[in-house]
Amino acid sequence: MIFDIYYRFYNITHNKTLSVILAYLARFLFFLRFLLRAFNQKKENVYMDERSALELLRETSPQSDSTPDYSTEDVCEEIILSIIVPVYNHMDVLKRCIDSLIDQETDYTYELLLIDDGSTDGAQLFIEEYSTYKNVRVFHQKNGGIAAARNTGICHARGHYIMFVDCDDYVHKDIVEKMIHKAVESNADIVMCAHNLVRIKNGIIKSTLPNIDPQINLLGFRNGDEIMNYAGLPWGKVYKRFLFENVRFFPGYWYEDNIIHSLIFTQCKSFCYLPEVLYEYQWHESNFSHIQGGKGQKKGVDSYWILIAILERYKQLNLEQGATFYTMLLRHLSAYYYTTVSSLSEDIVQAMFILGREQLLKYKPEKKVKLPFMLWLTEKAMIHNNIALWRLCSVNQ
Repeated sequence: MIFDIYYRFYNITHNKTLSVILAYLARFLFFLRFLLRAFNQKKENVYMDERSALELLRETSPQSDSTPDYSTEDVCEEIILSIIVPVYNHMDVLKRCIDSLIDQETDYTYELLLIDDGSTDGAQLFIEEYSTYKNVRVFHQKNGGIAAARNTGICHARGHYIMFVDCDDYVHKDIVEKMIHKAVESNADIVMCAHNLVRIKNGIIKSTLPNIDPQINLLGFRNGDEIMNYAGLPWGKVYKRFLFENVRFFPGYWYEDNIIHSLIFTQCKSFCYLPEVLYEYQWHESNFSHIQGGKGQKKGVDSYWILIAILERYKQLNLEQGATFYTMLLRHLSAYYYTTVSSLSEDIVQAMFILGREQLLKYKPEKKVKLPFMLWLTEKAMIHNNIALWRLCSVNQ
């Protein structure tokens, strides 16, 4: 919530510091309103059984049967970085994206993997023009979504590090030099950079919003896992290759980005954040995030299926199910989980609540975990089967 409020104020003031202060003041007022509503909230139970809830979700948007490919090419000692760019259409901005990656000012050796995911507007032919570059590799596949395209890139990556760039974004000419230098110098598993959010409408830039320091926007991890407070977006980061050795994006689902927080950050032992803006994120009407955020999208149910897939993979990798894991699960089951289905029918919302509650009770540790107030209240709401309080907590985080 704090990010959204900040951006709204920045559009008015065009002053970063003032916008942050006003955003926190507004957040405090929202919190006071929340307390008043929570105090007067009547308990509302859900009596749907888990089997009926599961059948309803399957009827609404079935679970994907796609299995990721975990094969990989061997590392090439000379290649430091593999940059993976999933390409699906966007002919109007594709050249800018690719050229920004081709023209990097760096002494580090890197390869550029362009993954055509069944483009239909000529992008599939356009990227072939770059196949003559010695450090560019072009792949074509049937349309399977951005998760499948990224997975193809991971399987063919030969670098010691991996970076993702969306084909409608572009990067600064020194992103490779600065991020790889920091990664090598610090031996960090992950290096992140700041980014701009460029809002575009009808091809015209409406505003450029500077990145707010992620440390200001603490998400609620208070158990020594600072990295979990940073945005779980694939782009704007450099990853050591081993982090993706046994991890892939889950094809067939929306919200595939969730693996970054849940399966990548949880493996990370050290990270660095560069406050310098090196990535330009273009946010326009054709962004897939607009489709995902639209009302009545039945694929919103994928937030449950992706959670199940993540939990299964989490166990397969034998990752620690401690305080960080439980906090992450609670965050998924509140602010993020509810908003994906809030515009769907009441039956679906109740089904999501019941099945989410089942997972919470399944993984709740015996030892008490220190939680921020809102997540603590979310936990109580789910344990005591209070869907009204769960809704209220979810929309106020």
